Amino acid sequence: MPKDVKRAYRFLDTEADRQALIDDIRRVRREVLTLARQTPEARWYEPRYHGWSLAAMLGHLQLMDALSLRLIQLALVGIRLPISEGTLNAFNDVMARVFRSRLVTTTVQGLERSEQRLADFIMRLPMDRFSRMVYDPAISAYLTVEQAVQELFLYHWQDHLETLRQAEDTFYEPPARSSEV
Repeated sequence: MPKDVKRAYRFLDTEADRQALIDDIRRVRREVLTLARQTPEARWYEPRYHGWSLAAMLGHLQLMDALSLRLIQLALVGIRLPISEGTLNAFNDVMARVFRSRLVTTTVQGLERSEQRLADFIMRLPMDRFSRMVYDPAISAYLTVEQAVQELFLYHWQDHLETLRQAEDTFYEPPARSSEV
């Protein structure tokens, strides 16, 4: 049964639509990496994020980006992999232990390097295959390729950014008036 997820998915029909998504993805990633850089090295390996260390969280994001990209690429050629939520959770538990002491600086560099590859992929997505289905076990639902790109590369990161912010007690409060920027 699908989880009650209400996301504001956008259409990616034009180059401007895709560029706006890429800009949002970059913004969220930069916020995550800024928080990571602001975290003292002595705290990189503490289990502070639902039992995950910063090293594990960043390793997770890097690995899931790579796996999500492959999942979408397979869907584009008509192959659907219905991975269960239980399998995903078990995999994440194992990887949290594997990544808990991962080198943060190396992971950050890898995340930065892969950003352009992801942007290029989004810009080249064939519109005639947007309606192909991708199963997302994290939300227990099938999504179109167009939605999956947003869910897996933007919203997944936004969710983890919120986890990082809560642990660090950092919250963004927009100015009350636009002239206060």
